[in-house]
Order: sequence, then structure tokens, then C-alpha cells
Amino acid sequence: MREPNAAQGAAIRHGDGPALVIAGPGSGKTYTIIRRILHLILELGIDPHHILTLTFTKAAAKEMKERAGSMLGADAAYLTFGTFHSVFLSILKHTYGLTAENIIKAADRYTMLRDLIGKAGIETTDICGAVDELASLISSIKTGTFSLEPQKEYGLFTADELTVIYDRYCECMRRARLLDYDDMTIRCRDLFLKEPSRLALWSDRYRYIQIDEFQDIDPIQYETVRMLAGEDRNIYAVGDDDQSIYGFRGADPHMMRLFTEDFESVCIYRLEMNYRCAGPIVEAASDLISKNRDRIEKRQTAFVLPGDAVDIRSFDGRESETKAILAALSESGTEDAAVLVRTNELADLFGRMLSERGAGVEMKGRRKDIYDSETGKDIRAYLRLASDRYDRADILRVMNRPERHIGREAYGSEGSTLKDALRYYERIPEAGKKAEELLQDVNRMGRMKPAAAIRYLRRVVGYDRYLAERGIPLKDIETITELASGYGSIYEWIRAIDERGDRCTAADRDTKGSSIKVMTLHACKGLEFDEVFISDVNKGIVPYHRATEPSDIEEERRLLYVGMTRAKRKLHLFYLTENRGKKMQPSEFL
Repeated sequence: MREPNAAQGAAIRHGDGPALVIAGPGSGKTYTIIRRILHLILELGIDPHHILTLTFTKAAAKEMKERAGSMLGADAAYLTFGTFHSVFLSILKHTYGLTAENIIKAADRYTMLRDLIGKAGIETTDICGAVDELASLISSIKTGTFSLEPQKEYGLFTADELTVIYDRYCECMRRARLLDYDDMTIRCRDLFLKEPSRLALWSDRYRYIQIDEFQDIDPIQYETVRMLAGEDRNIYAVGDDDQSIYGFRGADPHMMRLFTEDFESVCIYRLEMNYRCAGPIVEAASDLISKNRDRIEKRQTAFVLPGDAVDIRSFDGRESETKAILAALSESGTEDAAVLVRTNELADLFGRMLSERGAGVEMKGRRKDIYDSETGKDIRAYLRLASDRYDRADILRVMNRPERHIGREAYGSEGSTLKDALRYYERIPEAGKKAEELLQDVNRMGRMKPAAAIRYLRRVVGYDRYLAERGIPLKDIETITELASGYGSIYEWIRAIDERGDRCTAADRDTKGSSIKVMTLHACKGLEFDEVFISDVNKGIVPYHRATEPSDIEEERRLLYVGMTRAKRKLHLFYLTENRGKKMQPSEFL
């Protein structure tokens, strides 16, 4: 193992009492935490049984445990590594006999929140987005991030609506005897407050507490850990307020400053040497984040000084943006590259655009193929009809999407055509009229380019309205429309979609090597790549259009900072001047 630098060495040698380690990107925070564990055990003689290391992801806890195990051997088995939730659940298990069965499953919670939105009479065309928004608001209320203000609106919800939904949610959870992740922390805190003897038991067990990614802690987690630390106050907090990007989960970067106020004797260590990023990347990222006013001042220095200047370019659409990504990768020959974007929808879009152009793509948290969704199947059927390359199954799929009151018997045989319904309904004029409109709409679409045909289907035929009436989000159809803009004919589009299945399947089987990683800026936290492309750095996207308060803008700036500091050697910041005929403005962050 290499020797630590001076700043790391000082942080590693910290023994008793509170400590705050301000660790910038690529500064070796995990290395420092593991080396400090070794120092406690091997130099200070601390029993590993008394050392607790908390983090926010199972992956991070697993990595630390493995690294500690490779250095300590058998002693590592007595160390405790875990997420806040897993450790708090363990304490609740010992006290109340709770098990994993008492934790609500993600799918069940989604259904519960969706039903509560429906019962509240709130209308939305994006139920998935509404559920995510509601989940975040409920978490913020529980963790005390904010209090509801009368007459104020919170996204889709008024304060009154949110109060009613929140009360109903808590009642549903109580009746089912279930806990969500926030409840685990709250129940653990309440246990410590109500039963000092239990608190004393656990404080004696965990005499040395280390917290990774401290900037992501919420107020209730912080309060619970403070109690757990007891009179020893042996909390070793490692984090970087410039990388606090989970405000929607209740994380609060102010916790780092609050920590120094709560513990007057706190020792502060600064890890400011960036071993990951080349000099120009560190310089650009530092310049960006320095514009935030609400932060702890720090100065990053690059260990690796040479490197390419940050590549900032504009494009007249995502087609040319995607081509530029592939061209840059071909020129550099980089096998470890990532495309980072602001939203899941953009991640899906770029993943598919790159894949359709023959690139191997690995998507973090990849969702089901968009063309295999219900919406995707509808569009494929409509365009096959429009190209006159269809079968009866295509007709039956879309004849009542939107509703036309056409019966299956109108297309009775396997070789049926759209004209068969006209003959079948000769004596029922109203039904015949609807069948004729379907035929005419399909014929018109057949004379258009695929993107135009899909827009005609959505707006003229009424497919968007059909989706909205059923509470189906428009995200898939919007993505499919944009993807179709790169094709000159419907036949070309159909052929590409049919062929891409095999190509995408092969790419999914082999996601190692030179595949391009595509993910959101939130998902890239903790990762690093030789070459990084941050796409669509535009006003309304980065920063996101919902970020209106100064604190929101600062978090969006931190999000871009995190993305930029994932790049080791090359960094590209791309923005659009227009998209599908709509003028776009570059982000003020640029």
C-alpha cells in the first residue's frame, strides 16, 4: 500500500474525539477511512468489535469491508460496515423482533402512493413522476427537512392535499404494520430517546463511529448518530459539501457546518489533492463550484497536471450531438467512457441513440426496452400499418387506441386488411365512418417521415389524449418521437427497430470492455471514467427547470460539479442551440 500524503496521514492518525474530514473529489477518502481503521486497531489497540462505519449504499459498505478484510484478515470479521438503514434495522430487530418482512417493498409503496394520488382527485399525465415527487415530499416531511406552509403549492400538490395524503399514508402504513426507510431511522431515534438503557447498550458497542459521504446525511440520521456516539463523541465524519446532491432525499449540506458548531473541540482535516482528474478538469470544476456562496471554502489541487482542455461545444440537435460523441471516442480510442445526463428520460434517449448507431452501451439501472412497452408496441403497429407491411395482429392492437368502437369481427380472418371493416360495416354508417377514418389516417401517415407520422398520430388522431385518459405517462412516446427524427422513411425506421433487437441484446450480454456507460448525473456519484461527456448542458435542463430557489440552483451546480469530476483525462460539455425546431439556451453554468 502506498504511503499517505501529509493531509491524509494527519487524518489517519486521528484517535479519540470528533473529527471532520473534508474530502474533495479523488482525494482518497475511502483509502483514508480504511487506513484509519488499521491505525485504530494496530496502533491504538482498539477492539474491532467497537468500530462502526456507516455509509449510504450497500456497494460502498461492501467495498470497504472487502478492502479492510484484505489488510486485517480475521480481525475484519468483527468490524461493522453498513448503511444507515441496515444498521438501524439491526438495532430494531434486536429490540422489537422486526424483520425484513416489516419493510414495505418498493413496488407495494409505489402502488400505495399511486392509489392515494387517485383518491385525492389529483390529475396528471405522468403518474410515475407524480409518485416520485410525492415520495420525496413525504420523506422531507418525516425527516424534518421542511414544514408545510398553508396556501403554498408543492409541485403537483397543494399544502392541504399533501396534508391529507400524508396522514392517509401514515395510517395505511400503521394498519399494515409496515415501515419505510425513513421510519427505520425515526423508530431508532425514538428508541434511544425513550429507553436510555438501550442507548447505553449500543453506545458501549459502537465506541468509534465513522461516517462516509457525511454531506448526504439528513437531520434525523444526524440526531440519531449523535446520541449513539454518547459521551465519547468519537464521530469521524468524512464528506464534501460541494458534492451534496440528494436534497430530494432530505440530505442537507449544512450538516457539515452544524457538526463543527455542535462539537467545539472538533478536529478538521482537509484532503485537497485530487488524484483522479487532470489539471484542466480540476481547474474548470473548481471555477464552477466557487460560484456557490453557501459552502465551506476549499482549494483543490491536481496531482496529474497535464491534460486536454475541457471541450465545450454546441450542436443543432441530438443527432449531431450523438455523432460527435462517437467521433470523439473513435479518435481518442478510449475504452472507459461515460455519457452523463440530467434525467432518466435523457439517459434512455442517449442510450438508445448510441445503441442504434452500433455502439455497445451499458446503462446503469437499464429499464425495459422502450419498444417493448405498451406504447412502443402501439407505435410499431401503427407504422407497420402505415407502410402496408402489417398483419391482423397489428390491426387488432390499435383499432381502438384511441377508442373507435370497432369490433374484432370486422377483421375476421387471418389475412384481413383495413378495408375489410368498410365492407363489414356497410349497413352501420357510424361504425363504418370510424373504420374509414382509421384507414385514411393510416394512409396519410404512410406519406410522411416516421417522426412526422408519429406526431400526426399523437395530435391529429388523438393518441396523446388516449394515453392521458388512462394515466399513462407521455415519456415513452416523446422519446420514441425524438428517436424517429433520425430516419428518412417509415420502412427505414421499421427495419432499424427490428434489427436493433439483436444488436442491443448482444450489447447487453457483453457490457464489459469498450461499452459506453450512460447514466444520470445523480447515478454517477462515486464512479470515475477516463473520458466523460456531459450532454445537454442547457438552461432548463442543467440547471433543471424546477430549480427556482437560490438553494436549488446551488444544488444543481453541485450536481454538474460531481459530473465533471468523474472525468480522469478528458471532459466534454455539450449543449444544444435548438432541438426539434425549438431554440435552446446554453446553461448559465457554462
